[in-house]
Amino acid sequence: MITPTIFLTHSLIHDELTLKDKNIVIIDVLRATSTMAVALSKGAKEIIPADTVSKAAKIAKGAGNALLCGERSGKIVEGFNLGNSPLEYTEEIVKDKTLVFSTTNGTMSIIKAKYAKSCVLASFLNVDRVLNYLKELNEDFIIICSGKLNNFCIEDAALAGYMIMNLSGNNTDEISINDPERTAEIICKHYLGDKPNPSQDKIFNMFKETEHGKYLAELGFEGDLKFCAELNTYPVLPVIHNGIIKLKESVDKETEKKANMKKVTVAEEGK
Repeated sequence: MITPTIFLTHSLIHDELTLKDKNIVIIDVLRATSTMAVALSKGAKEIIPADTVSKAAKIAKGAGNALLCGERSGKIVEGFNLGNSPLEYTEEIVKDKTLVFSTTNGTMSIIKAKYAKSCVLASFLNVDRVLNYLKELNEDFIIICSGKLNNFCIEDAALAGYMIMNLSGNNTDEISINDPERTAEIICKHYLGDKPNPSQDKIFNMFKETEHGKYLAELGFEGDLKFCAELNTYPVLPVIHNGIIKLKESVDKETEKKANMKKVTVAEEGK
């Protein structure tokens, strides 16, 4: 029996070693994991997470032709190229670029998972792709809801609950869950119903009722709420590999290439 574990905010993780050798799913629906899925879909080469603005600037300077991306308190950081709105990440701007990303909540969760066995990013935009990955993995996993300023967020919990319900075939007796997982399931059913594939309108209406959703709307980002409410329109699988976020297909190709090069080297040494 698979045991999923949910942290309803990343602030509940006090020691990064708690996540060592674990399978991790990071959620920051509004907006980091949504925006990162879009950026990679639009052709970004890779995303390097940074926990502070100064560290992001230092990494970008050393990375050459990199774009500084992210926000503080929902707004683009002064001197950054892009904020945290998925609508900013067009193919013309990000294709083949390295993005150095620092946000108030999402990148904090990502960095806490640096010792994980595996780590993927989930949003409503790509949730079914993540679910298929977890089904193939068939191992225990941990979902980290990023939350807002170390506090619980309804939208992250709802997506976590959606994942639990779909993995169990809407029968959570099929998997081993405790109170946080049950809470996420209840939240999902309350806002999105207990049937698969909730409508964009249902997700959008939930966002508009949440504390963080209201805050972003006040900043002028209601269009982001509508966009992030789309279900499975960006079916990509962002994974963290050696501290850098890339598409799983890209990581698999790199791994295969290195393995083939190693075989060639061994063969040549054996001559």
